[in-house]
Amino acid sequence: ERTMKAMTIISPGRLSGRRHFIAVLAILLFSFSGASVSASANDGEASEFIRDLGERAVDVLRDKENTTFAERESAFRNILVDGFHLRTISRFVLGRHWRSATKAQRQAYNDVFVDFIVRVYASRFDSYGGEQFEILKAVNSDVEGDTIVRTHILRPSGSSPIGVDYRVRVIDGGYKVVDVTVEGISMLHTHRVEFASVINRKGMDGFLDELRAQVVARGKNAVN
Repeated sequence: ERTMKAMTIISPGRLSGRRHFIAVLAILLFSFSGASVSASANDGEASEFIRDLGERAVDVLRDKENTTFAERESAFRNILVDGFHLRTISRFVLGRHWRSATKAQRQAYNDVFVDFIVRVYASRFDSYGGEQFEILKAVNSDVEGDTIVRTHILRPSGSSPIGVDYRVRVIDGGYKVVDVTVEGISMLHTHRVEFASVINRKGMDGFLDELRAQVVARGKNAVN
């Protein structure tokens, strides 16, 4: 099956949640054996940036026997904050609701967003099944200054590889991932639709309460 089902980030289903886990954490879970990148210096730097993140993350995923969940979650948070530009991501996925939010609501959202993202994906560490990743090429994006690093996820089952693109941008003098696209489906656009759906049903304050509740619930369900 090559078509990715949209995941509801508030309450992910089993299949879509598994695939979305792979999509978002692909940058963190790989060895780039046999990788081939373009000759462009900028493209090479973008690919090397992704490679470095992966090397840091492999230790987090493979050291379950010698670390607690809290330690792995903390290490994952550091990688996420270092590698992804969370301010760009968080504001984009909130869309027009960021502009209409009060100052207090914006602050509350900023306070909970990183905790929410970290807790959602850290709770799925055990979903890692030995996938490996191959860089296909790096190309200039339609957004000036961005680089798209195109990869395949190679699955142990031998099923068809999953195409994953990473949008990398230079921000404040360093590379950051600002979007991940799986088989043509953008993580940012998917989350934007999901967040808007919750806000439209529950309002901004209800949405913030839902994020906080998810942080608490996933923390209680976490196992070492």
